[in-house]
Amino acid sequence: MTSKFQNTVSVPNENEPRNRQERRHPDLSILLKEFPPWILRTFPRLKELSGYTGRYLANLDCLGETKDVQKILLGNTVAYERESFVKWLESRSRIIL
Repeated sequence: MTSKFQNTVSVPNENEPRNRQERRHPDLSILLKEFPPWILRTFPRLKELSGYTGRYLANLDCLGETKDVQKILLGNTVAYERESFVKWLESRSRIIL
């Protein structure tokens, strides 16, 4: 006895990307106008604009996942350089339509 799904072949949609590298990233350049030149982890609108809390970014720093973002220490607070931070956000974002 054969399964009714045995002979089913999945044909990819030609508009759908074949692998992860081909997926499109959103353009988040509008954030360049919203963020200050150096974004502190304590920036009040960080979660609203990026979707990440300062504490979560600290955890990602410890895991080495933000190595492409330029960072400096201002007093006791880490700050991220705006352009590299927005580029990093774009690389971690996907268009799902």
